[in-house]
Amino acid sequence: NHPHSNYSQRLTDLGYIAGKRVTLYGEHFEIASDPFIDGAWVAVRVIGENDSSIKTIRLPVSILIGLTNLLPTHAG
Repeated sequence: NHPHSNYSQRLTDLGYIAGKRVTLYGEHFEIASDPFIDGAWVAVRVIGENDSSIKTIRLPVSILIGLTNLLPTHAG
C-alpha cells in the first residue's frame, strides 16, 4: 500500500471526483479522474474551461495536512 494512498481517498471524500468542477491554481477545471498517486504527489486529471485537452494537476500532499482537522474521523 502506498504511503499516500489515504490522501487520495481523503481528496475523494472532499469531492475531488470525476465530473466535479473546481478552481485550482486560479483556473476553472472539470475533474476527469479520481485522485491518484503520482510520485510524492496526489494528482487528478482535469479538462480546462478554455482548453479541452486533459491535463494532470499535482496536488502537494502537504496541503492535506492542514485539512486533516476538518475531515471527519471515526470514533472508537
